[in-house]
Amino acid sequence: MKNKPHSDSKKKDILQAAMRLFATKGVDGISVKEIGDAAGVTDAAIYKHFKNKDAVALEAFTQYCADYTALIDGYVRQEGTVKQRLRQLFAEVLEMHDADPYGLLLISQNHEIFIEIGSNEDYRQPLDALMDLIDQGIIRGELPAQDSKLTGVMIIGAITHLAVSSMQGQLPEQLVPYTGETIHRLMSMLGDASQA
Repeated sequence: MKNKPHSDSKKKDILQAAMRLFATKGVDGISVKEIGDAAGVTDAAIYKHFKNKDAVALEAFTQYCADYTALIDGYVRQEGTVKQRLRQLFAEVLEMHDADPYGLLLISQNHEIFIEIGSNEDYRQPLDALMDLIDQGIIRGELPAQDSKLTGVMIIGAITHLAVSSMQGQLPEQLVPYTGETIHRLMSMLGDASQA
């Protein structure tokens, strides 16, 4: 039992190092050795916690997906207008990016293991939560009739591409200064061009 906290901290170190590497170089672009070097552990320590590199990637991906899904679900359950909740959500996502850019970068990747888990009907993703929020707005008459899945995909694509552009140096590292303009443009996608 005394080894458990140390073991858990090593697993956390491995995941954090892997998240950074996967987000910036892709899953196929790195090796178990590179993860170990970045985490300060041996390959054996990685295999103690994970079956293989794909298992590390899958846990990192599902962790970020769960975090973003929980965030959006929180806005689905809140009171107030859907438009206001969407604006607050978009602002919070940019703040989260600035605190930890790797989540959006990892979510933006299309590795086959991520696609496989996303196709599982029982697995709730950020898109599912965002569709629920958009559908709420449509039902309440706050948003025009639209395909909530298409709109959700476009919004998530736009946000994740902001993170990619930031990492590639096309945009600054910090995206919060773009909050007002980002909200305006995303709200326009939802059929609300009047809101800045």
